[in-house]
Amino acid sequence: MLKIYGPVRSRSSRALWMAQECGVPYEHDDLSSYATRDEKSAAMRKINPIGKIPVLADGEFILAESMAINLYLAKKHGRHLWPTGEQEQAKVLQWSFLAVTELDPPLAQLMVERTFRKEADRNAENEKKNADLVMRPLGALEAHLADHDWLVGSNFSVADLNVASVLMLAPGAKLDFADYPRLKSWLDRCHDRPAYRKVTAGRS
Repeated sequence: MLKIYGPVRSRSSRALWMAQECGVPYEHDDLSSYATRDEKSAAMRKINPIGKIPVLADGEFILAESMAINLYLAKKHGRHLWPTGEQEQAKVLQWSFLAVTELDPPLAQLMVERTFRKEADRNAENEKKNADLVMRPLGALEAHLADHDWLVGSNFSVADLNVASVLMLAPGAKLDFADYPRLKSWLDRCHDRPAYRKVTAGRS
């Protein structure tokens, strides 16, 4: 049986959502049995030398990095989420890489500035820089969704899941979708899926 390591309120939720969409049985270790962060890190380093989550164990096979895990699960267990054509598969990679390279870093920084730091301690320069950085990928998504219901092909796929899972950071980043109505509509449809709701019910 598959085993996914990491708490729901982390990037592990991406892999948990994917497993739910695939309908494959899995075990979830949220690491709550470890009393301290050091204990958790030590335990994870035995599985993943970097010591970070999420991590997937498929028997003896160990895989880290949320996008790698999701692409692996889609190809192995979620054929309805993985396109058959080479060009569409390449587009899945394009959107997935955009999510982790162009969306995730600025959203994470905005979340630090706008949610975790007190207003008096905010770095206004860092906040503005990352607010500017996130506009380009958001604009690219908005433009693409002007004439596409989904990111790749005519149905929900792992590309949609990967991008929408990164945009789970949007509330913490206090992202304003006023200029991105198509993106907001698409994101609402992604987050209205039963698999997503089942996973995120544990985030509260």
